[in-house]
Amino acid sequence: MRGADGKGSGGEPGAHTHSPLPVRTALAAAAESGGPLPGLVIGDHGWVCGAGQLGFEAIGLADTDDPALFVGEAEGVVSVAVPLDDAVRSDYYLPLTRYVLNRACLSQ
Repeated sequence: MRGADGKGSGGEPGAHTHSPLPVRTALAAAAESGGPLPGLVIGDHGWVCGAGQLGFEAIGLADTDDPALFVGEAEGVVSVAVPLDDAVRSDYYLPLTRYVLNRACLSQ
């Protein structure tokens, strides 16, 4: 993440939001510029629900204490909500990461 001055070490964590506004802004900018639109949005919280509400296929990592993605899946807006605990070390999720990337045909 970079500051308003465009500088950053590159080691900072990404911004976290439950708002659908960032993904809606990104998708609108891609559409307005004539760029390709995604066939699948993978994210968490607001990104997945926001994309799903716009009609994009969306799957996401759903923290076990945050019901939004589970509700979105039940309503048919989110294709898949993958339950996890975001307090767990990320390397414990490598098998899950490999599986999701393989299913999305994104593995190398």
